Amino acid sequence: MALTKIGSIGINTGIAFAGVTTIVTLNGSDAVLSVGGTVNFVSDVSIGGTVSIAGTLTYEDVTNVDAVGLITARDGIKVGSGITLSPDGDIFFTGIMTGNGSGLTGVANTDVIFTDKLSLPDNGRIALGIGSDLSIFHDGTGCNIRSTSAKLEIRSPELILQNSAAEKYFRGLSDGAAELYYDNSKKLETASGGVTVTGTVAATSYTGDGSALTGIAAGITTAAASISGITTYLDLTKDDHELVVTGTNTISVIGGAQGGSHTLRLQNSGIATVTLDSTYFKFPSGASPAFPTADGSISLVSFTVHKAGAVGVNTVLLAGASVSFS
Repeated sequence: MALTKIGSIGINTGIAFAGVTTIVTLNGSDAVLSVGGTVNFVSDVSIGGTVSIAGTLTYEDVTNVDAVGLITARDGIKVGSGITLSPDGDIFFTGIMTGNGSGLTGVANTDVIFTDKLSLPDNGRIALGIGSDLSIFHDGTGCNIRSTSAKLEIRSPELILQNSAAEKYFRGLSDGAAELYYDNSKKLETASGGVTVTGTVAATSYTGDGSALTGIAAGITTAAASISGITTYLDLTKDDHELVVTGTNTISVIGGAQGGSHTLRLQNSGIATVTLDSTYFKFPSGASPAFPTADGSISLVSFTVHKAGAVGVNTVLLAGASVSFS
């Protein structure tokens, strides 16, 4: 049924339709239209008052909604499953936001907190600075921190560099020591007075006069003693030996390294007779020289270790003597 023109039907208390109804024109400013079924509008609908819908309003095949005034959504707006505008002003989205953000305004300078992690693909970079002066990235084979400016500063009360097994390479303390490690074992540590090295120091050269060095055996070392009527053993860990002799004495040796050069200086205090043990000392003449016996006489013996002693093998010294320096 199609109604093309309806004026007034009785008192204007309303017009009710029970089935599917097509209405071309409905006149009457006080008319009330009550439809129990489905209403199809084939042309534009203009409503000057308020529209109240108790149920759900469903838009199908809508390509454009033009709202001149304010749209109020009390419980938020949801677009598909990816975008949600909450009633308290938050925006949630699961897709990608593109653009350079140059037109954004009113963005607060607050912290951005990631509850899990920030993931970037290989060669995706975190760049800092106007000219990307600092970048952090993974290039597929290694992790990189690169600075293109003049310097890279790392500030911390304690700085530790270590591998994935927590084995240290370096440890630095604020107002304290800096430590270097080899295989997680500390080898060098700085202190207020210098450095402490654990292990052997190998160097091609040193500078300075070494006047403040302690505990270092360097240069010629001398062993001095006064002997009287005994057999004396020279410790060949020393380079030079000075003996003040009295009475009858025999000189032997212990230790020594092959090729080592040594000197023996003898000074008589009173009448003294000195014999060099021929088991060790070898002279060009085949016999030990006769040393002066007079008080105050001075003799010099120079020798080189030809063979170092071992179990069952005597030390062999190639010697030459200068006597009577008195």
